[in-house]
This record gives sequence, structure tokens and C-alpha cells, in this order.
Amino acid sequence: MADWGAIRVRGARENNLRDIDLDIPKRKLTVFTGVSGSGKSSLVFETIAAESQRLINETYSAFVQGFMGTPPRPDVDSLENLTAAIIVDQERMGANSRSTVGTATDAHAMLRIIFSRLGQPQVGPASAFSFNMPAGTVQGEMVLERGVGGQREERLERISGGMCAECEGLGRVSTVDIDALVDRSKTLNEGAITFPNFQPGTWYHRIFVDSGFFDPDKPLRDFTEAEWERLLYGPESKVKTELVNLTYYGLVDRIRRQYLIKDPESLQPSLRAAVERVSTSIACPSCGGTRLNALARSSLIEGKGIADCAAMQISDLLGFLRAIDDPSVRPIVGALVGLLDSMAHIGLGYLSLDRESSTLSGGEAQRTKMVRHLGSSLTDVTYVFDEPTIGLHAHDVQRMNELLQRLRDKGNTVLVIEHDPELMRVADHIVDMGPRAGIHGGEVVYEGPYAGLAASGTITGRHLEQQQGLKASVRTPRGAIRIRDARLHNLQDVSVDVPTGVLVAVTGVAGSGKSSLIHGCMPREDPSVTLIDQSAIRGSRRSNPATYTGMLEPIRKAFASANGVRPALFSANSEGACSACKGLGLVPNP
Repeated sequence: MADWGAIRVRGARENNLRDIDLDIPKRKLTVFTGVSGSGKSSLVFETIAAESQRLINETYSAFVQGFMGTPPRPDVDSLENLTAAIIVDQERMGANSRSTVGTATDAHAMLRIIFSRLGQPQVGPASAFSFNMPAGTVQGEMVLERGVGGQREERLERISGGMCAECEGLGRVSTVDIDALVDRSKTLNEGAITFPNFQPGTWYHRIFVDSGFFDPDKPLRDFTEAEWERLLYGPESKVKTELVNLTYYGLVDRIRRQYLIKDPESLQPSLRAAVERVSTSIACPSCGGTRLNALARSSLIEGKGIADCAAMQISDLLGFLRAIDDPSVRPIVGALVGLLDSMAHIGLGYLSLDRESSTLSGGEAQRTKMVRHLGSSLTDVTYVFDEPTIGLHAHDVQRMNELLQRLRDKGNTVLVIEHDPELMRVADHIVDMGPRAGIHGGEVVYEGPYAGLAASGTITGRHLEQQQGLKASVRTPRGAIRIRDARLHNLQDVSVDVPTGVLVAVTGVAGSGKSSLIHGCMPREDPSVTLIDQSAIRGSRRSNPATYTGMLEPIRKAFASANGVRPALFSANSEGACSACKGLGLVPNP
């Protein structure tokens, strides 16, 4: 077997790592194991992957680097033989409501090409089937370089786009409750606009007050029809304030542009609550939620439009595509079938191409990104995965293993943080971190093949073959949350009583509807349900575990009481902030 060398790590001290020296074989599948907090992520993500990406950033010009930030060098003596690292983590895919499974994987782009060539009637190029491209015309004078001085011509050009004009390609429209948005009894200066960021003193408030279109001391209930129309719907115009010139939009138009077109989950909690308070979202009545205009929907292949194909399960779409045998699209159909086959093979065959990316779970998002990289022509790349089997049914773990092996066999180095013994068994190399978590971890306690891990005496090794026993008795439920006729995503009129006061496990293969039932439907039936998922904690750079959990508040008060001073003196966000870094703990690297 060829020896491709190794990634040499010397003196790694990032976070809790204790001067780790390690050689990781290249072009192999290496799995990093150990208890949570033992240092796996510190080594793989924050040392190896971070340094690789930092070195790549340094190849760009100083001008480009100015827009990319300057990540610090990891705390490590040396890293040798690094290759370009691609991180495939469990972060949710995009907060853009226009992003779907089809656009994120380029599958929709290939489907658009097929319909542009075979669809009947012919409606235009591939852009005519894009819900992100508006249709329209452009008219103006052009200078054509003919002879001396050129020739001026008036031209009318048509833009072929498939975007539904009413919903602007979102598939849904939001109706705004005006009475929830404004208090008609108040004036603009009194805070008549109740939406966050539009209160007196904010920039958005200044636009309305300085526009000159309204009397800011006049109650909104006394506005004329013309003033109401201008306040709510514009038209767009330039407004000169004391300091800068700003663009005026009607209040409803501004709210739609700034907030309603975004994924609600990407907004801050206060803004998300305000959006839910003032707006109601329904499927677009014009396009029926397909995002496409009538012309794009009219073109069919074997009786199906592109919206029909995008709404099909991937496993069903594959059958439709395999029946297409036209020489003009044979290469693109083959590429699309290969992509969708990979998705189905890894357990994503239940998804549809029109599924919004933001609705995918962390595990689904990670596997979708993985499939995208399978089709890449790049080799000798380091792929870094964070627990790719999390949330996977045992039925689907084997498929995940095969996918990771395919990435390796293309000539790539694959680094995986994992707890599942099934994935450990297919690894070429195991690195077990420990012995425990935090300050008691940060060491390599075992390195070698899987066969030696069980006999290593480490916590991971001892638990490889341990079987969990069943409880002799179970608790009695105190009640139940009733879910009736649930039809979200792939649920088919599911009715179930979820018992309360007990620990309930919801099982099933990936895509069977577990998240749709529990995350999607149960909170609607009982608003008191608290959802704790894998999404990242949203906070500023000043946020840390102590401030987020509220633990720091009593600690500050205790120090203040013991010293007879104010608690603010022990806050990095207040009087206790360092004067050099303003409480951030970091200063710019000159």
C-alpha cells in the first residue's frame, strides 16, 4: 500500500490540548474519538482545519484579505504537510429563503437545462425556469461599434426569467396587520411605529420624520388617505437627513424587504417575535407555492412541469429522469441522476428539491453538503466531518460509511469526529482523545487501528461492546399532548398522544417524519413546549457560557458585595471592561 506521508502536528496547545505531537496519515480515513470535551474539536477543527484555511487566506491579495478578517494562528509549534481543508459540519444551510435543496446541490440548475431543451412548449433558456430570475424587458439606447464613431440604436431586450411576480420567487406571500404594526393614536415622534428598530432615535425613524411627507406631531388616525398610502407603501424616494442621504420606502415595503423575505429563524428573537406578531404567511395564490410564473409552469416533459419534478421525492424523481433518453440531454441527465443517486444512497431520498435548505436538520444539512463534494473534481483535499452519523438510524450508518470511503478513495484525507462504533470499524486509523474532559483531557490516549482500541483500557475502548440494559419498570405519564391529523412535510394524517411527565423516545429511519412531528407539529399544539435543538447559539462576540446561562450575574454580585462596590465593575461589558480591548479580550493584529 502506498505511503502518502502524514500531517505532522507538533506541540498543539489550543484550548485544553497538552502539547500534542501526532502524525495523521494522509489519504486515509482517520476517526477521532473520546468523551465530549476531551479535545477532539480543538485538535481537528481549531488547529488543523483552522491553520489550513488561514494559510489559504494568506495567498490572497492584501486588499481581499481586508474583507476576510485575520484569524489568529492556532497555538501550535508546527504543522507540516497540510492540504486545503474543507469543513463539512452540522451548521444549518443558509438563512436565505431562496435557498432550496435543489439550488444548494446544483440539482435544480441541471433540471432547468433539461427543461429548457426538452420542455414543450419551448419557453426560453434555462433562466426562464429560475425562480430567482425575474422576467421583464429592458429598453434603452445602445452604441454599436460599426465604422468610425459607432452607431446609436434604440433596443428593446427581453429578460427570460421564471420568478413569480407576486411572491418574488419565495412561494409565499406575507400579509401585514397594519394595526399590529402602528398605534394610530400616537404621532411618529411619540413612537407610533411599534416594530423594533423603528422607534424614535433610530435611523429608520429619522427617514420618516425627516422626509417632509408627514407632520411628525400629527396622530396617525388624522392622516389623509394620501398620507396613509405614502406612509405604508411609498413610493421610493431619496430623503436628506442631517448627516446622510437615505432611501425612503413605505413602512410595509421596508418591513417586507428587511425582514419578511428572510428565514425567521435567522432573526434575533425580538425581531422574530415582532415579525410573527405583525404578519401572516400563506402560499402564494398566483403560483400555488411553486415560486414560478405561469410561463415556466406551462412547459412540460411527459406531462410534468419543472415545479412538479422539484416537488417529487428524490427517489421518485430518479425514476422520471431515467425514462428520459434524448441524446441532446443525455450527459446532463446522467450527471443529475448520479447526484440524486448519491443522495438517495446516503438516506436523503425522501427529500424534494423544493425543500427549503433552512428546514433541514443539522445531520441532513451535513449529508447534503457531503454529496455536493462527492461530485467535485478536486483531489488531495482534507475533508473534516463533525459526527456525520448523528441522528442517523442504524440502517443508514452503513451508507454513510461507504460515502466517507468513496471520498477517501478519490485521493483525499478524511478526518472524522465520531462516537459511533460502526464508523470506527471502517476507519484506517483511530485517534482516541482523553482521558477525560476539560482540564482532565487534551491528550492522545490511544492511536492505531480499531482492533487495538478495545484492549487499550481507555473510556472509549471499555464502552465499545457495552450493552445498555432495559429498565425493569417505567414511569406513569401525567397526561398527554394531543396531535391530530398532522400533515407537515411527509406526515400522512398522523394522530398521536405524546405522554407528558416521562422520557419519550421517537425513533425511525432518517426521513420518516420524526422532526416534522415533534419539532414541527408538537409546539403548535402546546405553545409551552421548549425546543432544544442543535442550532448554534446566537450571540455577540461578548457572549460566553457564563453570560448566556446567567451564571455570571450572581458571581458579579458576590464580588461586588465582598468589596463594597457596584456589580458593573466586574462586567466586561460595562465599567469593568479592559480599556485596551473594550472588554472583547482581543485587539487587532497590526
